[in-house]
Amino acid sequence: MATLAPPEPPVTSGAVTSTAPFAIPPVAIRIPMLAWIAVAVALLWIAYAFAGVHILPNTWNHFHEFFHDGRHFLGIPCH
Repeated sequence: MATLAPPEPPVTSGAVTSTAPFAIPPVAIRIPMLAWIAVAVALLWIAYAFAGVHILPNTWNHFHEFFHDGRHFLGIPCH
């Protein structure tokens, strides 16, 4: 009795294909509720600032300083 050889993997042009007989299920990532609240508050703050509502005094100055200092931290020259 002759044994059958396993099929050859498909030939591709540089694309990576999987020949695994099973798929790995995705893993759920749990994000704490406090993180969702912080993101929502930050987005609302930015939206209100763009609408012209000043939640805090000098809102635009806070944004400017935050991103300006971030550029210095990343080593990007700005002045």
